[in-house]
Amino acid sequence: MIEVSAGIIRGADGRILVCRRGEGRRNAHLWEFPGGKRENGEDAAACLRRELMEELSLPVENLRICHTGEAEGIRFTFLSGTTHAAPVAAEHEEVRFSAARDLLPLPFCPADEPVARALALSEPPLTDFFWDYDGTVFDTYPVMTAAFMRACTLQGLSISAAETLPLLKTSLGEAVRNVSTAHALDAERLYRDFRAIEAETPVRDLPPIPGIGELLRTLHEKGHRHYLVTHRDRAALRALEAKGLLTLFTGWVTEEDGFPRKPDPTSVLHLLSAHGVRPEQACMIGDRPLDVEAGRRAGLLGCLLDREGFFPGAACDLVVGGAEELTALLRLSAALNG
Repeated sequence: MIEVSAGIIRGADGRILVCRRGEGRRNAHLWEFPGGKRENGEDAAACLRRELMEELSLPVENLRICHTGEAEGIRFTFLSGTTHAAPVAAEHEEVRFSAARDLLPLPFCPADEPVARALALSEPPLTDFFWDYDGTVFDTYPVMTAAFMRACTLQGLSISAAETLPLLKTSLGEAVRNVSTAHALDAERLYRDFRAIEAETPVRDLPPIPGIGELLRTLHEKGHRHYLVTHRDRAALRALEAKGLLTLFTGWVTEEDGFPRKPDPTSVLHLLSAHGVRPEQACMIGDRPLDVEAGRRAGLLGCLLDREGFFPGAACDLVVGGAEELTALLRLSAALNG
């Protein structure tokens, strides 16, 4: 396997050096951490020093290995280091020093992407996590989909699960409005019937999203705080309690609190103020763009948990495919920050 060294090199102000690959190269126009292939007899640090001098005329100091990984048939060794010089671009179409959070919008090469995202989550380090409920902490959508379909049949409309789920993913209100308008249904009755049918499933029977319970516990054990931001009523708290998760939450907002619905940020701002949370050290996690947008408007980092891939290309700070991916990123973030 090809061995490659890559550098997480910081300038005097702490910003991180990244480079954009030029035309005609593999992964052209994508961003990367600088480095290159190891030659015979080189260790990882010697390789990186040579590559940085050859490609960027850049001397570096204080190199240490901070992460290893594999991608595209290549084994990568990432080393952190510092420099007091300015890089000279010879092979890249652009080089820049960037703040860690500013790495998130940049399209990175496959091997570099998880490291870039993990760095963005570590500077400043995240201390507080704000969670949506439906589809984020609990897998309520199968019950919601079935209830919505049944509610439609009460007014003579047959609608499939494949049609229903994307509507509910946008929002329940939009689903009711769109279906009632398109099929001349009574919107108020549709909403009322949906809620009544949905309530037939006891909260103790609702399953958490796979891996989320473990992630909540792990973060809590490390001193992080959790908050729930939901349009649900207090049944959401009973569901958390039934699964032994409620004690992991420091605070919450539910329907009874009367705040405007997301993406309005008022509920998030209330929790920030009530618990003395610094927005730059908090992350809003939800399964829909409107959840993430509510956090963004309150100054939080936004993470879209898009397990089914319903929102490709969503304009969010961070998109992950599930709890396992988010757990791995947070673990790598902690390692890089340590």
